[in-house]
Amino acid sequence: MISSLSLEKPIYVLLYHPWMDGFKEYFTAHLSWLRENRFESIGLEELLEYVGGGKISVPERPIAITLDDGTIENFTMAYPLLQEYGYTGTVFAPTADKYIEMSGMDWWREVEDQGVLKIEGHSHTHALAFVNDRVHNFFIGEKKEREPIIKGLHPRPGAPIFELGYELVLKRFLPNTRLTDMCVDHVGKQGGMTFFEKEDWKEEMLRLISNYKGDRGRYETEEEKGERIREELERSKPFIENVIGRGKKVRFFAYPFGAHDSHLVEYLKHAGYIGAFTTDPGGNVRGDNPYLLKRMMILNQDSLGGLESILAEYL
Repeated sequence: MISSLSLEKPIYVLLYHPWMDGFKEYFTAHLSWLRENRFESIGLEELLEYVGGGKISVPERPIAITLDDGTIENFTMAYPLLQEYGYTGTVFAPTADKYIEMSGMDWWREVEDQGVLKIEGHSHTHALAFVNDRVHNFFIGEKKEREPIIKGLHPRPGAPIFELGYELVLKRFLPNTRLTDMCVDHVGKQGGMTFFEKEDWKEEMLRLISNYKGDRGRYETEEEKGERIREELERSKPFIENVIGRGKKVRFFAYPFGAHDSHLVEYLKHAGYIGAFTTDPGGNVRGDNPYLLKRMMILNQDSLGGLESILAEYL
């Protein structure tokens, strides 16, 4: 260990999504490479103290490992591999029913008790939302398990899908139910699900929309937006703490889809989070904003040129 005061190199945070194809293979290869090259895990608290100028000691070759979305692969793949190679990490987990039903939450206690993974905040719903009145698609009766939640979507065949955006930084557009009902009724009268077998079904639906002369909907007010964001941040925090128990405190947050702005940072502070992570690439140095910490997103074996390229200044 050396004093962090003498460390002038940035500290890198790696970001993985364990549900992605090929994760087990390249995560294994990366952990093996990190161990061979003498990198050591640091916790998010240590990282935060370092960027804040604290007089702490860090390894000569520090690394922080984070994993987004809280899927079961964190437990079945990442957890045993981290144990095997001697590393620790952090899982940022949404807490809406959809994610809990897919991945469970009992394993949260085990990984925390073993000191291998910590569970931190990733909002409640990790959702997209309608952000304007432009229709670009229609619901056709299929929702893939791991697709993001879309707030405002009526899961009925023919329901319009308006332009999507990141719900924690944009105002939601709230569609008029009469417009949605008109589209759904049209699909029903044209044969239901068989309607979508027509080659030009989408063009037909868009013409229907273009001929609609009524009010398409409204935008939420600033007050409504603020209340919604506060609920997203404040609801997930005690949920995780109560499930894990034993005095667990959720203190860190990862921005869903990496989307953030100055208003969201203020909401995070008010909700009691002390640090937050973006998907902006780069290392973290002294004086960095603790609510805009950077991460290197790893999507495959050779992302960003591979670990050797990312961590070259340490070699």
